[in-house]
Amino acid sequence: MDPDLHRPKHDKKERIQIQPHHRHISLLLIVIIFLIILLLIMIKPALLGYKVSSQFEEIELEVAEFIKELELTKSNLIITQTNLDSCKGINQEYLENLAEERNIGFRCGQEKNELESKYRQLQSEYIFNISQIKSEFEQKKNEIQINLTQYQTRYNELKTIHDEIVSNAANNICCKAKVDNKDIDSYILLNGVIMCLVGEENKINC
Repeated sequence: MDPDLHRPKHDKKERIQIQPHHRHISLLLIVIIFLIILLLIMIKPALLGYKVSSQFEEIELEVAEFIKELELTKSNLIITQTNLDSCKGINQEYLENLAEERNIGFRCGQEKNELESKYRQLQSEYIFNISQIKSEFEQKKNEIQINLTQYQTRYNELKTIHDEIVSNAANNICCKAKVDNKDIDSYILLNGVIMCLVGEENKINC
């Protein structure tokens, strides 16, 4: 049987009155949690220092040596940065020279293209002029050849007429001379004068 059933009712009421309220319990828990967090924040640097010190002990490196190595690393970093700046300067100069060379190459390419264009133009003009001159030359040549043929024909005609006139005149003159000298059988034309002779190429016909 439950012993509380035999206790007086006023004892039960008093016990209920002395129990803490649940709000007070929540506030107390918040304060405890806050104190724990504050404690962790305060002891964290000590724990971190202890951890670093333990790491130094593990790698057998004293603080002075670590600082020395750190300063050496800083010096090497400065030297590296200086070399990097120098390399950047050289690279910038190289890029500027490269850009200038490209500009020069571009201008040379333009001049080359212009010269090639002028050369092709002059070549076309030369070929056209040569063709035109050749055509004119052939035309003149043909005209001269025609004129020469005409002159040759005219010359032959005049020569034939001349030879006939001379022959007729020689026959007339030498046939009369043959009366005095029967050996006369030919003639020559010397300085426009007909001379009756014997045994020459131009024979007389009496």
